[in-house]
Amino acid sequence: MVQKGLALLLIVSFPVLAMCSVTNPDSAAFYLRIAVQQKGIKKLFEADKNFKKAIDFNPGDNYARIEYGNFLIDQRKYFVAYDQFSKVLLTDKNNAEALQKILFTSFLLNKWTDVIKYGTQVTNTNSIPRLKYMIGKAYFEEEDYGLSQRFLKEAITDPQFDADAVILLGKVYIELSNYSEALTLFNKALDRDINNNKLIYQVGLLYYTINKEKDAVKYFQLAEEKGYKVDLDFKENLGMAYLGFDIDKGVEILNMVLEKKPNDAEIVLQIAQAHYKAKNFQRAADTFYKIYQQDPTNSRALYMTGMAYQKKGDKVFGTSLCEKAIKMDPTLGELKMLKYSF
Repeated sequence: MVQKGLALLLIVSFPVLAMCSVTNPDSAAFYLRIAVQQKGIKKLFEADKNFKKAIDFNPGDNYARIEYGNFLIDQRKYFVAYDQFSKVLLTDKNNAEALQKILFTSFLLNKWTDVIKYGTQVTNTNSIPRLKYMIGKAYFEEEDYGLSQRFLKEAITDPQFDADAVILLGKVYIELSNYSEALTLFNKALDRDINNNKLIYQVGLLYYTINKEKDAVKYFQLAEEKGYKVDLDFKENLGMAYLGFDIDKGVEILNMVLEKKPNDAEIVLQIAQAHYKAKNFQRAADTFYKIYQQDPTNSRALYMTGMAYQKKGDKVFGTSLCEKAIKMDPTLGELKMLKYSF
């Protein structure tokens, strides 16, 4: 299916051929006429053969190549279509139709360098917002977020903005660590499509990133209601968000994840840190020590075990654990009697 909005790129006005007068079976025009007729009645295999015959008779017939390229796009044979438009541009580098079509096929083939190359030429004479989106997408994939931002901002100035452009611009802002702007754009896209469960989930992840755990949980749950797949990653993120304000609920969810991912060090660490932050020092000590038992070279886990014991009042035992950890890693001495964060 041709992507939404790209149909604008496929509108072409060709001169009408006087095909009725073309009766010479040994001419390019004859085979082109037959090919177009067969295309119209869905005899696609025969049409393909006759398009090729037309081009074989006259390789320099750019009209035939463009017609064949359009036919190939309809068949989703984008690589072959790209080749036809490339050959047109070899002899007519400013052919507007070939430029638009090679931009279109380059986009579908993820040829980002070509999208930028041909897109720049097309946008010199055509300001369709969808074209700006395509170029912005290409720069995004090439990790040039500054230029991607520029073209995508131009793309969404149209009152009938393209939701894809808004979402992608939000992702650009995430790469630039501008999370508040990304949230604004994602919510703008959600106004257009309130049932987009993937986007709702992304909004939840953004709230979690900026430490708004309650909002994160709200959007995670909304994404689930809208049909988002509840897999282990979903449960892990939901559990992590709960740790920020409801440790028991968070631990309950993360323990379900641990049943499937036994002794996952990152999950256990997050649980330990949450207990420490909430001043549940015995539970923090037990959890940090569990990490140390799993990896006896983890001096920091041992150090935090000692810190948790000191915080709960057992300073002698806690200090002995911290000193043991410092012997394993002398740099931990700089953290002595301070709260340590992984």
